[in-house]
Amino acid sequence: MGQLSDEWYTLSMSAERAFSRDGYARAEEIWMEALPLAEQFGETDERYTKSVLGVTRSILMQKRDKDAMPWLKYTIELFKTHHGIYNETIARISHKLANIYRVQKMPIESEEMFKLALDVNTKTYGAADEFTIEVLGDYADLLTELHREDEAQHMLYCATASLGGSWNKDLRKPTAEYDLQQEEQS
Repeated sequence: MGQLSDEWYTLSMSAERAFSRDGYARAEEIWMEALPLAEQFGETDERYTKSVLGVTRSILMQKRDKDAMPWLKYTIELFKTHHGIYNETIARISHKLANIYRVQKMPIESEEMFKLALDVNTKTYGAADEFTIEVLGDYADLLTELHREDEAQHMLYCATASLGGSWNKDLRKPTAEYDLQQEEQS
């Protein structure tokens, strides 16, 4: 396997150089060439994972989101199987895929992926982390687009509360009765 490993390593370095020079199409080609070699190492080998992620990143950087969808789904499944669900890769990829589904007008798939992204981000980064709050905001945007404003408002409330904000969804103007009750308690 030494020669196979060396071949993969050479391709990997070439793909990374192409990627770093904004040669995303060329990086994709090279990663696609490296992938069959990496498959020989097995799905649990980091070279395989790196090859799959390399292809996926290269496609995304070419703004070919629709082409990236199956790669993103596969990456999520790959990481779930071999690394568990609660990790940074699934947190980021599920969020990215949720937004792509949203843009592609696939609301059911988008919402399912937002739920996954929110769960994984919350457990991976914490409820008040900027990535988790970004997921909440994007999920709220989807809910607003689906005319589910109450749910969207709840998401925004959660995001604001996580940021230490003071927005209160139950805030209302005081009525005369409220004013009288307050005076009586004084």
